[in-house]
Amino acid sequence: MVIQQQNTPHLKLKERIFEVDLLRGSAIVLMVIFHFCYNLAVFDWWDINTNTQLEWRIFRRIIVSGFLLAVGMSSYLVYSQQIRWLKLTKSTLKLIVVAWLITVGSVFMYPNAWVYFGIIHFIAIALPIAALFSRFPNTALIIGITCLITYQLGWISMRPLWEWSVHHLHIPTKTIDLVSFVPWIASVLIGIYLMHKSLFNLKIKNNKLTNSLARLGQHSLAIYILHQPIMYGIMFAIAKI
Repeated sequence: MVIQQQNTPHLKLKERIFEVDLLRGSAIVLMVIFHFCYNLAVFDWWDINTNTQLEWRIFRRIIVSGFLLAVGMSSYLVYSQQIRWLKLTKSTLKLIVVAWLITVGSVFMYPNAWVYFGIIHFIAIALPIAALFSRFPNTALIIGITCLITYQLGWISMRPLWEWSVHHLHIPTKTIDLVSFVPWIASVLIGIYLMHKSLFNLKIKNNKLTNSLARLGQHSLAIYILHQPIMYGIMFAIAKI
């Protein structure tokens, strides 16, 4: 996401924020690794279960947290001074189109576990919310923390909506990618506050590794769209040989 230069009392903005690109790039590399391992299990080349085994569940949560924190931080940089509705609309529509393509593609790749609300679907909804809250970072933090606490206490859950959708919309009970609105919206809202307070300004040194990861972060959406069909296609071809 390109960050337009604007004035803010909290930090001096550049055309791009290196640390945010680095975070996004690191997350996309970890996601490629995760999906590679998942595909090995799909083709029975590795006996693992990424849905039930604790280490894989933690690994996935780290990846999703990285992406969603970056969404919140980028939203603050772009929209905290003024919500540019045309830009926001274009970005959201692009995500909706990508989400639809992912759903259609997953139906062919995983007919019994296709994606109906994965991370891109989630971001398509979370981005406008983040844009609105970017001007109220303290409120975003309070709501984010409240969301986490109430979810952990079992006071709020998306499971009733999921069960209704399974029964009435006939979506599969298993899916390869599901990002529940609660509690994951908390990561986006907390990301807004982190950038507002410059708490992610780590001053990471540029080197070959960090520069490469940051460049990947600048193209994370394209990589996300392409990496799994390519890997799955190659493995499928190998399995047929």
